[in-house]
Amino acid sequence: MLNKDYLPTKDTDLQAWTQNFLTVANANLVPLGVVAGDVTPVSTDKTSFDTAITNNNTKQAEAKAATQQKNTTRTNMSTKIRVLVHKIQANPAVLPQLKAQLGITVGDAVPTPLVPQQPTELVAMPDASGVNKLQWNRNGNPFGTTFIMEYQENVSLPWLFAGTTTKATFEHSGQIPGKMLFYRVKAQRNELLSEPSNVAVVYANRTNPVPPAP
Repeated sequence: MLNKDYLPTKDTDLQAWTQNFLTVANANLVPLGVVAGDVTPVSTDKTSFDTAITNNNTKQAEAKAATQQKNTTRTNMSTKIRVLVHKIQANPAVLPQLKAQLGITVGDAVPTPLVPQQPTELVAMPDASGVNKLQWNRNGNPFGTTFIMEYQENVSLPWLFAGTTTKATFEHSGQIPGKMLFYRVKAQRNELLSEPSNVAVVYANRTNPVPPAP
């Protein structure tokens, strides 16, 4: 089996290998059966190769420095642009058409309200400590949406306020263990309210069934 190519792949390795080859060859012309004229072309190319490597390394360093300078200049320019645009955006007298011509963000003339979605899958879990734990599905309502919890002691009585949260869980504390309560939750964003969720109950009994979902 033939050995793999003896010439190194890496440029710097080939540089060192060629230098050693020329040194040994020039010192052993007669035993090798060659003359100086056979070795000289390789020596000439070795000199050109060394120069080319030096030039290549220089160009790479210059390209790297140019890229760093370009990135720094871009960052500085972008920062100044953002400061200027922020000042423009803060000026209520600047017309949307002019902003569009500048190529900057043009806000809605009348912001579109984000309609809250009806929470789903409400469940209520009582605890002997008097804490009724509620959890539900946000149903696409983004974080920051306010959820309003309401409870009812009897289907014939009005709904009462239990509390608010931005999470999808709530603990209604201070309740009497074993006392039946009905729960529902609504989502609120600004002045908009969603439809109430399904009704969940703790300590249900047959004489006071769970009312149907609104």
